[in-house]
Amino acid sequence: MKVTIDGIPVEVEEGTTILNAARQIGGDIVPPAMCYYSKLEGSGGKCRTCLVKVSKGSDKDPRPMPKLIASCRTTVMDGMEVQNITSPEVI
Repeated sequence: MKVTIDGIPVEVEEGTTILNAARQIGGDIVPPAMCYYSKLEGSGGKCRTCLVKVSKGSDKDPRPMPKLIASCRTTVMDGMEVQNITSPEVI
């Protein structure tokens, strides 16, 4: 599956979250995240620290875009376009 994050394309396996896809790219593109902090384990997505903007979903996704979503809980869809550091709504 191919996803583009802040203009950088990356190939990931099906089931990969946007957060983990961003970690494959590395650097400033990786959203901050608290859900891997042991004291918040199991809170996944509730803190909203890892919000990103999905500017384009896929043909299989009927939700209207753009949309702010938690990158730790949202899996990549083929052709998805995500903005993190390039989106004023996220920053």
